[in-house]
Amino acid sequence: MKKEKELSSFEKILLGLEPPKTLDVIAPLRKGVLCPQCGEGHLDYNGLLQLECPSCGFVNGEGGGCT
Repeated sequence: MKKEKELSSFEKILLGLEPPKTLDVIAPLRKGVLCPQCGEGHLDYNGLLQLECPSCGFVNGEGGGCT
């Protein structure tokens, strides 16, 4: 007896057998947005051009900018 090939998820999407899975889109952090850690303070730039929360001290590790 011949075994049937199982379809990949890509093939199932192409055939319309299952909907594509969506990824959550995360917006980049910007000055003035709520802190992702505490949700209370608004991010602002510190002396090292890093976004920092005045409420909890969270610092975004992404690079700064040139001067």
